[in-house]
Amino acid sequence: MSHPIHYPEGHVLLRNLNKSYPVISHGSGVHLFDETGKKYFDASGGALVANLGHGHLELADRIAAQMKKVAYVNGMQFTSRPMEALAANLAKKAEPLGLDRVALLASGSEAIEAAIKFARQLWVDRGYPGKHKLITRTPGYHGNTLYALSASGRPHYKKVYGPLLSPVLTVSTPYGYRCPEVRSNDRDEILAEYHEKGADHYLKELETLIEREGANTISAFLLETVSGSSTGAWIPPKGYLHRVEALCKKHEILLIADEVMCGAGRTGTFFASEQFQFKPDLLVMGKGLNAGLMPVAAVLVKKTDVDTMKRGSGGFLHAQTYMQTPSMAATALAVVEYMDEHEVLKKAKAVSEHWLSELHSHLHTLPFVGSITGIGHMAGIEFVENKASKAPFPIVKKFAQKFVQHAQDQGLVLWPNYGQADGTNGDLVMLGPSLQMSMKEADECVGLLKHALATFEI
Repeated sequence: MSHPIHYPEGHVLLRNLNKSYPVISHGSGVHLFDETGKKYFDASGGALVANLGHGHLELADRIAAQMKKVAYVNGMQFTSRPMEALAANLAKKAEPLGLDRVALLASGSEAIEAAIKFARQLWVDRGYPGKHKLITRTPGYHGNTLYALSASGRPHYKKVYGPLLSPVLTVSTPYGYRCPEVRSNDRDEILAEYHEKGADHYLKELETLIEREGANTISAFLLETVSGSSTGAWIPPKGYLHRVEALCKKHEILLIADEVMCGAGRTGTFFASEQFQFKPDLLVMGKGLNAGLMPVAAVLVKKTDVDTMKRGSGGFLHAQTYMQTPSMAATALAVVEYMDEHEVLKKAKAVSEHWLSELHSHLHTLPFVGSITGIGHMAGIEFVENKASKAPFPIVKKFAQKFVQHAQDQGLVLWPNYGQADGTNGDLVMLGPSLQMSMKEADECVGLLKHALATFEI
């Protein structure tokens, strides 16, 4: 029987040098199994990556069929049928958003970098080279490559790498539980106040920033359509995205929607932007687009903007080794075709509604549980030391990290985050199970989480 790996055993550069890592042998649906035979309910799919669960032989066969033909050619030299078919599929899905050209890359971080570069190059080709600044939101997360990390509003991530990062402009992320306009700690009242007053609050901050910096210096506003682990799946307040869209259009600032976590069906529609009739100028996907089968991400843009580049620079200047490769395209194509053929989103709707309802009804009264939010198969639970005041646990207690380890020991896999309350303190977990989770499995997920919370001691 195998045993967990702990540094310095083996030769892998482990992410945490003080932690033991079970050795996973295989997965099936929502479950993972390690080499000792222990079973885990995978309630997060890593960082909400495994949108279709584990052990998909059908998908593996489709990808392998392409690999047997040709796995790699450089996107500077060739295109391929899988790439053309994937781009056509995504463009059709994105017709309501007005996005119809697709670039494929190997990670969400890479795709974010490419989107920011595209926006900048577009302004140069339009004849406005002074527009170079980027607006992002805090708390927020857009990736771990240097500029993506610069754009991520997580101070604790930047402590070590700060001297290497670039300056960006920031505004606050809509965050109902800690919105300054929200006075209540009652769930229904929080939602009511947030949706009534939130858009005004966050738009005023954005307008003030644009006025101070000058719209003629700003290239783009990068935002998560539905915020992920940075706030715990808080959706934007009513009217916010429409007003952001109008404001940015007025000031000629491009909108980049980061749907790396919330896209590919995670919120109940293929693009999270569809939930809010939001039309960004660029959209970035990853994670669920590849369902964990191979590193794949995408940037979707408008043909009219590509035409501008053709007249100017002659083409998009960004290039990477694994851009547009046939094996990557075949992976994403297999995922999106499978979702269509098996009506995954249609079948997931009733399960997600039941799952979110059960999370609320079973967990909201438990100690430490301050907020439960969610949309589709995406949910966040924020933990607090004092539920009446919403005071977070001090970071030194490492609540989220310890709870996630406790849950894993109990057979439940979750995704943690910390620091969201004030940049230093704050603890939450994200849940993002397979979109093919059954009703019975939804109940299993809630039951395991309830048990983990009931047996946890800080």
